[in-house]
Amino acid sequence: MTADPATVGVAPDAKPSSDRTFSGRARSGGTWSGLLPGVLVVGMTLVLAMVVAGVALGDALLFTGYVLAFLTFPGTVVWRAVAKPGPGLGNDLVLGTILGFVLEAPLYVLLRAIDLPSLIYGYPVAVLVVTLVVVRRRRRVGPVVVGRAHLWSWAGAAVACVQVLLVTNQMWSYRPLDALRAPYVDEPFHLAIAGDLLHHFPGQMPWVEGTPLFYHWLVYVHLASAATVTHIELIVLLRSLSIALLVLLTVGGAYAAATRLTGRKWTGFVAALVLAMGATPDFFGWTSLVSPAELALDSVTRAFYSPTHAFVMPLQMVLMVLVVEMIRGERWRWRPWLLTVVVMVAVAGAKSSALPTVIAALLLALVVAAVLRRWQAVRTLAVLFGSAVAVFLVAQQVFYGGGTRATTIDLNGSTVQRLGILMLPEGETLPGSAPVSIWICFTVGFVLGAVPLIIGLVRGGWRRPDFVFLIGPWAAGAGALMVLSHPALSQAYFLLGAAGFFAVATAVALSDLLPVDLPRRDVVRILGCAALGWLVLVAVRLIVGGKMPATGSVFTPTLLTQLAVGLLVLAVAVVLVLVYAKRTTVAAIPAVVALMLGVVLAGAPQTTALAVAGPWLPKAPATDIIGPGGIAAARFVREHSQPDELIATNAHCIGLPVPDCDRRNFWIAGYAERRVLVEGWAYIDPTVVGQPSTDLNNSAYLPFWDPQLLEANDAAITRPSPQTIGTLRDEYGVDWLVVDRRYLADLPGIRRELGQPRFKGGLYSVFDLR
Repeated sequence: MTADPATVGVAPDAKPSSDRTFSGRARSGGTWSGLLPGVLVVGMTLVLAMVVAGVALGDALLFTGYVLAFLTFPGTVVWRAVAKPGPGLGNDLVLGTILGFVLEAPLYVLLRAIDLPSLIYGYPVAVLVVTLVVVRRRRRVGPVVVGRAHLWSWAGAAVACVQVLLVTNQMWSYRPLDALRAPYVDEPFHLAIAGDLLHHFPGQMPWVEGTPLFYHWLVYVHLASAATVTHIELIVLLRSLSIALLVLLTVGGAYAAATRLTGRKWTGFVAALVLAMGATPDFFGWTSLVSPAELALDSVTRAFYSPTHAFVMPLQMVLMVLVVEMIRGERWRWRPWLLTVVVMVAVAGAKSSALPTVIAALLLALVVAAVLRRWQAVRTLAVLFGSAVAVFLVAQQVFYGGGTRATTIDLNGSTVQRLGILMLPEGETLPGSAPVSIWICFTVGFVLGAVPLIIGLVRGGWRRPDFVFLIGPWAAGAGALMVLSHPALSQAYFLLGAAGFFAVATAVALSDLLPVDLPRRDVVRILGCAALGWLVLVAVRLIVGGKMPATGSVFTPTLLTQLAVGLLVLAVAVVLVLVYAKRTTVAAIPAVVALMLGVVLAGAPQTTALAVAGPWLPKAPATDIIGPGGIAAARFVREHSQPDELIATNAHCIGLPVPDCDRRNFWIAGYAERRVLVEGWAYIDPTVVGQPSTDLNNSAYLPFWDPQLLEANDAAITRPSPQTIGTLRDEYGVDWLVVDRRYLADLPGIRRELGQPRFKGGLYSVFDLR
């Protein structure tokens, strides 16, 4: 039965015993108890950040104050004024905090560009004054509904707690703040860009001075703004506070979006659960790289390893709510459209792969509305589609310099990379038949995960442009994953970034399938069907095992055999559910949907056990990326120099020098927060520096494109003389030398020309050229 839209969210009358309905009744408590679950989750996160990650109490309090004053307060005020209040204050606070990131970015960029960043302290004051003036003129304030905490708000908080515990035992325990010499290889890269935007705008790729910043850089604007307001060191924000906040807002945003769009309390929990712990099945033992147990963990670790992905995920929750409510609107409203365009700009600048899938979804919904002759929806969608395309085209130039960063069309790109190299034993290659079999398995897995959405479409959802829009990014992301290729597998972000749409669309589909007055006994039966789905996955794993093929020659038959076994067991389960539904009051379609949702969420128990019971990862050992004394040397330069001063160094590689070494060396620029003449030179679009976009030039081992500059840089350190040092100082404007003794250097010669180093510690010496 499909829920009547007119009754969605309306609490039914209480019924006795097993006839009580699935309404998510509020728990007893004070009027403000509705905020209690969220407050407890935030409090738990801050305590664990201090105890495990090593965040100082003062930094935790400063960051909390910053979030409340500079993100939550302004964002919530604008959200309630433009998008209108939601079902409760907690809902508005979550979506408003996310909107706060969008509002913060242009303000910080403007103030940084005119070199008046301290004016940002007046931002919340200005918002407060304007709010008071508007309220005084209107002489009335809209109702602020807080409500009581209920079963589903506590359940949503439990999902968020699992994510926090995963952050704690998989990230903070592994890389606390006293293990800075054990960074993830790209952490200095993120730190360096944030450090540059802390002191400059427009920004640069600071590890090669003068190279323009063409990248999805808005998350670094947030880090720079937070550091400006709180004076917390960037590494504390990057490794601990800001990314954890984004993880929480992603889960909370899914909860808030689903609750607001359906008017039903339990849908928020479903959306949060699917986003945090769901996955489509994989067919190598149904246990490997994209298995349910690993995807939920991956969603946390990916946030810390890819801050750009972490930043765009919550932004898309706000965007989907704005777009869906505009599609549903009976008349055009300018203010929501303007806010939607602003959020589109933020999404485009947060992650290059995010807005294209939204554009595809808008186009699909526009076609559906036109076919159905829903002319008001056609007009709305046409404006939104045109706006999104315009934003995308402008963003491609402003944020990305018009480049594609080596993304190409390759039908076998993802199969070879993700499912071949990562799954076969070392030295093996995919047989010629593998791409077709992998395509088959990917498609089947995608369809199995999308069963609730497909049934929702078949049962009339295809006639609703808003529902079509919610599904569109997931479908477009899946297509992009399989037809595009990138040297670093970055095409995967087209699909990964659409996970929020998938989760909320699943909750909306379930809301349409389940009546408001569903008896509690039927709820239990439906949950039993979901449990059967979990048992199906367990049974298949036990039957086929989890071993990879021994050789590439058996890759295809192994994969297809395991696929067939899994589908056979699943078919038996579907038949059992249909027979059971026929003998009870449960409708057949909701029962089958529940079964498939159980398959999607089969990893939830393992994920929860991993979060609660561990094991906690031990502290990561120091690596060769940063030598002993390196961070202290970089911080010394930061504390004794002006932001415009320039560093030269002989450290161009990760770790020890070897021929054709890995050029992802960014940590001096990151911890010094200063630009470097030439440090590493990876992750720079070769077309920006006049080089062809080849596989080598898009790798971490590319040759430097200006050998004369590199020779001048290194000569001052390896062959110091008045001429070589004078060239650095007078022609290139270098102010500091940071010498890494792991690499070739003539320290006696440098001391002869420049005197004793200003800093000496571990393997590093710092000389002042000023």
